[in-house]
Amino acid sequence: MDKKDFIEWARKLADGYEPTSAVKDKLSKVNLLAIVGPTGVGKTTLINQLGIPTILSDVSRDMRDGEKNNHNYRFRTDYLEILKEIKTGLYAQFLVSGSGEFYGTHVDAYLDNGWCSMAIFATAIPNFRKMGFHSVVPVYIMPPGYVEWMRRIGSLRTGDIDARISESIISIKTALNDSEYKYVLNDNMELAVNDLKAIMKGEPIDQHRSQLARETADVLLERLGDQDDSMYFSSVNS
Repeated sequence: MDKKDFIEWARKLADGYEPTSAVKDKLSKVNLLAIVGPTGVGKTTLINQLGIPTILSDVSRDMRDGEKNNHNYRFRTDYLEILKEIKTGLYAQFLVSGSGEFYGTHVDAYLDNGWCSMAIFATAIPNFRKMGFHSVVPVYIMPPGYVEWMRRIGSLRTGDIDARISESIISIKTALNDSEYKYVLNDNMELAVNDLKAIMKGEPIDQHRSQLARETADVLLERLGDQDDSMYFSSVNS
């Protein structure tokens, strides 16, 4: 089976998908810190600094520069086996992203109990809330500003930048319309990690920094909606 056919089947199977009762029972003992944010804001770096187990998603996309298999994601091309595991209910959840790639979390990626973290698409959060976790805490990570975000993503590969920008717009819009999100500003790694740890403990975080992160989301959405940055990316990647 080639990738195109696999993605078509995954889209069809996603509608109404249900994991097995054993998978649901396992998830009921897990607290999930859901790290959400536009591309290039440092989600993976922050997750690696948290010191709690990380849930690795199975993905169909190619590895990006600096990524490693079974470290950032589980990069898979055994499409028939993935479909078999979907049909037997072994995935906690899965989806086909806006860029046409499979993302899913297999039951064996989860611990038996306690806190874990993972980077999640904003559009997938409603599904995670329905999965029966002990708790799901969505946190939106933002850069300190639009210019800094442009600098961070300017080195991304041109081949997938348009799709990743489109996903970022959807991500920001989705989060801004969801009152349960906590906002963390990633201008200083130590401060951002401390905010994430406080959130897990149910403690308050610096409201000024949180408000700055929330306002930055508005700014990014406004700029992405009315400005063509293709010249910026072309000049940086040339």
